[in-house]
Amino acid sequence: MGQRLAMVVAGVLASVGVARAQTQADVPGPVTAAPDRIGIIDVGDPILISRRTLAAEMTRNSDLRDWVHLYGVPDYAEVQEIEIQPPFAPYEVRLYYLKGNAYLCFGRVHVAPSLYDYGVRKYTSHIKPADLDRLLTARAAEDMQVASAEPAPEAPWVVETTAVDGKPVTDTQ
Repeated sequence: MGQRLAMVVAGVLASVGVARAQTQADVPGPVTAAPDRIGIIDVGDPILISRRTLAAEMTRNSDLRDWVHLYGVPDYAEVQEIEIQPPFAPYEVRLYYLKGNAYLCFGRVHVAPSLYDYGVRKYTSHIKPADLDRLLTARAAEDMQVASAEPAPEAPWVVETTAVDGKPVTDTQ
């Protein structure tokens, strides 16, 4: 009986390992573990975002919005795609405050179709020297409207999310 149980456990563990390897192989871009963050897997490189994009993300993430209203606009903000961890969205918004040497990560959480702007602060730390070097040498983020010669037409914000049951939910504000 003990030998049979050991074989079943070994088979389950092997199938989980194969499924995990297939999941990571299907993800585009380099996949790396976030330093000092157990369980967070970065996909690709972070993308520096403008204040306008940060404002749009603040409409989608309540904790991010509250933080920026309390402590001010960060010196740098970026979006990092991460490996999906339900109920979290597959990306994080990362803020950097140089004066306070603060690095924060915020994630959106899908809890209900009617609650489209719920988010939490997932991580707080000091800025690492490598991240500071990367940020100080990064090209400034540009808004798509500013980059184009002709202004974009005015349109209401559309906040999109995927509910837990997988049905897309949109809300026009």
